Amino acid sequence: MKTKLSLILGAAFLACQVVTGWAATTTTFTVSATIPTATGIGITVSSANSATNVFTTLASGTTALTFNPMTFNTTNNIYLPDHYFVLDFAPTGGAGTADVTVGYTEGTNPNGATNGLGFKTTATFAKEVPAAGGTNTETLLTAHGPKKRLIDLTTPEHVAFTEVQPGFPRVYLGVWTGSTTGTAPDPSNGQPFSNGDAPGTYTGSLIVTTTVN
Repeated sequence: MKTKLSLILGAAFLACQVVTGWAATTTTFTVSATIPTATGIGITVSSANSATNVFTTLASGTTALTFNPMTFNTTNNIYLPDHYFVLDFAPTGGAGTADVTVGYTEGTNPNGATNGLGFKTTATFAKEVPAAGGTNTETLLTAHGPKKRLIDLTTPEHVAFTEVQPGFPRVYLGVWTGSTTGTAPDPSNGQPFSNGDAPGTYTGSLIVTTTVN
């Protein structure tokens, strides 16, 4: 009798296992993340030390860029500043890539009709891709010089967003030195500031138009 009862209870237990142990339920979870679209392009302006290349970020909204003081270099007999400027373009308010157009208009020229500021200053165009450790991988944009006299930007230079993805565009602004070395030598048709120039203040306007893509 005990044997029969044990068999009956064992069979009932197995039946229970068949009914409940093999049941399966599948649940699908939808996972997503939304990145907002950029609402504009911000311009970070830095002054870079000519000797050390250390950047100092200038106050937000800075638009007055002066190369003063200009110091006479007795080795080359030209006037040079101790710094240059860096313009970085980045999306604000979300993700995107900057499309940038850079133009130039000559201003006050103590020399008269020729050899104004635009002949004596340059713009160098580069692509910056952020890398680990807070550094950038830089590629000069050879399709844009990569270095041009500012006077050559009277026909504006357009750096399309497709040229700098997945990074951002950078423009270096400097005084023409006549250097023929390095990855971006000065244009051969530039002019230095020298004692042959008329004294006074030379000015020009760099006109930058940005679009977010």
